[in-house]
Amino acid sequence: MFDVYTPDILRCRKSGVLTGLPDAYGRGRIIGDYRRVALYGIDYLMKDKLAQFTSLQADLENGVNLEQTIRLREEIAEQHRALGQMKEMAAKYGYDISGPATNAQEAIQWTYFGYLAAVKSQNGAAMSFGRTSTFLDVYIERDLKAGKITEQEAQEMVDHLVMKLRMVRFLRTPEYDELFSGDPIWATESIGGMGLDGRTLVTKTASVS
Repeated sequence: MFDVYTPDILRCRKSGVLTGLPDAYGRGRIIGDYRRVALYGIDYLMKDKLAQFTSLQADLENGVNLEQTIRLREEIAEQHRALGQMKEMAAKYGYDISGPATNAQEAIQWTYFGYLAAVKSQNGAAMSFGRTSTFLDVYIERDLKAGKITEQEAQEMVDHLVMKLRMVRFLRTPEYDELFSGDPIWATESIGGMGLDGRTLVTKTASVS
């Protein structure tokens, strides 16, 4: 990464004006949208990737932006394959994530599987969880109003999610353990805040996360 930095960037980095540059956080600061697994289900996401892949066929055959088209088709094919592997991983845990989540428990579990798959494949030291509490609150509130779960059960679900996020530390490759043995796991999440339209993003779930 240092080869592409300008002299000004290098000076700013050295003096501490700029921090968090990709030379130090290239793998560790990936923020995936893990909510998509719960919202759509794996089958829909795979179908969408297949459609994206097919849509590039004409450009490939006509030689339009050939290098970029080939690279994009390869990346989409890898994404499609990774989604299938995620589905297989969840099945080993006894879950079928082919369809969208239908309740709070599934929404939490499906979202977690998306994060777990990313962590296992990237091995980054700090993989952000993104903004999920606001998303999960929709499912939890719906189940609470329907009488499917209690406040205590909702709290337990959130607690279990936090425990699982901590436990991904032990689900990585042996090579990672050899390099970072004894290190904790950093799984940062954006909680609360304000939307661009001024509405609050603080939810009941955010307060117990």
